[in-house]
Amino acid sequence: MWEDEIMVPMRIPHSRPVIDQEDIEAVTEVLASGMIAQGEKVRKFEETMAEFVGVKYGVAVSSGTSALHLALIGIGVKAGDEVIMPSYICPSPYLAALHAGAVPKVVDIDLTDLNICARTVEKHVSPKTKAVIVPHMFGTPAELDELLELGVPIIEDCAQSLGAEYQGRLVGSFGELSINSFYATKMIATGEGGMVLTNNSDSYSRILEIREYDKKPLTCMRYNYKMTDFQAALGLSQLKKLPNFIERRREIASLYTSRLSEYNIEIPHIYPHKKSVFYRYVIRAENAEVVQKRAKENGVICEKPVYKPLHTNLSGFSCPNVDKVYEQALSIPLYPGLSEVEIEYLLQMFDVLFAARAG
Repeated sequence: MWEDEIMVPMRIPHSRPVIDQEDIEAVTEVLASGMIAQGEKVRKFEETMAEFVGVKYGVAVSSGTSALHLALIGIGVKAGDEVIMPSYICPSPYLAALHAGAVPKVVDIDLTDLNICARTVEKHVSPKTKAVIVPHMFGTPAELDELLELGVPIIEDCAQSLGAEYQGRLVGSFGELSINSFYATKMIATGEGGMVLTNNSDSYSRILEIREYDKKPLTCMRYNYKMTDFQAALGLSQLKKLPNFIERRREIASLYTSRLSEYNIEIPHIYPHKKSVFYRYVIRAENAEVVQKRAKENGVICEKPVYKPLHTNLSGFSCPNVDKVYEQALSIPLYPGLSEVEIEYLLQMFDVLFAARAG
């Protein structure tokens, strides 16, 4: 059995947050103050995030999905408008479009970077198209120059890519608006939470006006999408450590790439004009389910990076590249909290598993 060749059995989850004593103290300070709802910490988090990404305004909200919903409203999406998005994503953008009254148009992806691309978007643009949602999947930026040339407003979905760079500039600063998610295992974590970022003062004012309903007239639809101060305190603490998180992710990814490049599998591409933060390290292999099963037998949890592509639950959409990637793709554990011992175990597992498969 191949597992007998691995010296010490371990249990390595697919992902886990990195929370240190500084994070705990930041949250405890807010809890002890008694001011735990939306307040000064939220405002500070909004300002700090906007400054980090390189835009003027930030609006903190309760989740990445609520951020997408408000971003669509902020960009002017109304009932019946079409919003283009890739199929190879979680349901959040699709559901946000429905919440905004829009018609989601699901498109195929590029086989190299696994992102939405201009050539597929262009085929689906119509007079009803109001926006394109551009997720930078697994931490690697989409080809933004080509997408921007289409002239359709872009909402960057940076839920997996906070800190990634395109042409030397941070993602999240290219589109009309961008969003982030701070779910427990994202680039920085607040448990739940999200943010809309923009340079557009009109969009900012519109989103800020409808984020909450308290002490406001009933003149339009409003929501209860607020973030709490103790979440924001955790976000501020985590954001300070983001450069170190990214550096560690890139170090681990480099080790994986060096080892896995020896085998007959697809590994993440390295690009001269864009820098991934390696939110996920996604390989593509034949019989990916077998690889996943055998890894689990040895305590390593690998996951399908997207649970179910959107078009598989819809009619009228053809996405052959997504179909191919879905069958082959597997996400290997990669996060800043991996220890040196865990990394060595993973490298050892790669050697045994893929060398055996190559043979």
